[in-house]
Amino acid sequence: MSSTPSLTDPPAAPPALAPRISRTEQAEAIRPFGIDMRVLLDSEATGGAFSALVAEIKPGEGPPPHLHHDREEYFYILDGSFRLSVAGREETVGPGTLVFVPRDTVHAFTNIGATAARVLEWTIPGSNEPYFRAVHRMEQAGGFDPARFAEINQAFSTEFVAPPG
Repeated sequence: MSSTPSLTDPPAAPPALAPRISRTEQAEAIRPFGIDMRVLLDSEATGGAFSALVAEIKPGEGPPPHLHHDREEYFYILDGSFRLSVAGREETVGPGTLVFVPRDTVHAFTNIGATAARVLEWTIPGSNEPYFRAVHRMEQAGGFDPARFAEINQAFSTEFVAPPG
């Protein structure tokens, strides 16, 4: 008998999901792009459906304009003030603000405050956490490598774009 499934075999059941309670202080720490992040819920724990992180962004820092072709992204501002751009619309946002960024939408943000700011970030499906882990591993293995970074962006359907003008 062959252990290889045939085309007529029913698909394998996905792994069972387990309830989880996550606390920021106990979450795994990673540091992609020099940004301190805590992985509250990784995509593996949700069968790939969702991942959530808390990021601490230093004053003047934040990602340049970019987009994701394969996922929706959400931000909930916990602390601080950000200058946010989504699909060309710019706004200053602070604690208590929820931002939804559909896939293929150019977005960027910068901490405009004098102190570190924190944001809860999650994606559906949960591919941002594996993306940030890949960038973290690249930097840990010898620093920023533009060729490897391009490979990571391609693998995770992320594209950085030049700002308009």
